[in-house]
Amino acid sequence: MTKKKYATVRKNLEERLEALNAKIREIYHDLREPGDADFEENAIEREGDEVLEGLGTASVIEINHIKHALERIESGAYSECEMCGGDIAPKRLEALPYTSVCIDCAAK
Repeated sequence: MTKKKYATVRKNLEERLEALNAKIREIYHDLREPGDADFEENAIEREGDEVLEGLGTASVIEINHIKHALERIESGAYSECEMCGGDIAPKRLEALPYTSVCIDCAAK
């Protein structure tokens, strides 16, 4: 498949990548803020920090998937399953644009 065919997908992935990078910057900024001196407030803040760390980790994972999908678009292998070499169904790519495996391989 040609790079031109996936121009819209590329644009959407790049926009999502930009949004995730902004989200991570915001999370790391929030995590660097000093904690409250009050013990109870500090405990609540720590719970919130754990949630933020989880969101940051999930964002980093998604960023890596998106970067890999962009590389696959660039190389012309975007719609090829990395496991079996077959085609990834267009509907699957539409639903999960950074997938690198067909539905059959994903089910294994």
